[in-house]
Amino acid sequence: MKILIISDLHSNICALEAIWKQEHDSDAVYCAGDLVDYGPYPKEVLNWVQSHDVHCVQGNHDRWLVNCYRDGNTLECMPLDERTWAYHNVSLLDERDIKYLEQLPATITFESDGVKYGITHLYQEYEEIVSIHAYKEFLEKDAQTGDGTCISKFIFGHTHRQAVRYLSDKLLWLNPGSVSYRRNDDPDQTAHYATITDGTIALKRLAYDIKPLRRYVNQVSLKEAEMNVAKQFFGPR
Repeated sequence: MKILIISDLHSNICALEAIWKQEHDSDAVYCAGDLVDYGPYPKEVLNWVQSHDVHCVQGNHDRWLVNCYRDGNTLECMPLDERTWAYHNVSLLDERDIKYLEQLPATITFESDGVKYGITHLYQEYEEIVSIHAYKEFLEKDAQTGDGTCISKFIFGHTHRQAVRYLSDKLLWLNPGSVSYRRNDDPDQTAHYATITDGTIALKRLAYDIKPLRRYVNQVSLKEAEMNVAKQFFGPR
């Protein structure tokens, strides 16, 4: 059994398709949220995850995009210093897309090779779980998985930092990293993800063609801070 774990897609269909070309033999795909925002291809990403039957949870950027859409503000009526990727993405989506994002659950679970996994987008802001006590407390109070005591492996997104953290020999959480981009202290431009094959976790990074993203970014006009992020991770080095 091979499972593909992705997160923080951020409207980057280029990286997503490159990963699938590499991992198309996966039996199932799970996503830890943030399908949209901070990237140019939201509809393409939403179409892809639905057509490939990806099991997704809702990320904070997914929820934010829904709120922007429901507020009724448009990109065209906003001054340049207020234009964000969120409103850019809203301008490319329709009611069907928004309803899909709206109905995504906060947490899901699945079983593979006799192990029960949980998935949610974030723990507490950008903090990490550092103890067994904190892990069990999270399952009991925040994870909303029902009987969470049997979940020995939990998957998070949000931080964009690829990691596996063992709390004991059999208890761990993992983050596949972001399909799309890193944090400012990590200039890597590859797509990050993970696979679980017959119970074995592998963290992977894949170089892909970022030129289409670069061309798109050079053609849009958004607030400076958000343009700078896109140029940093999709621009030339």
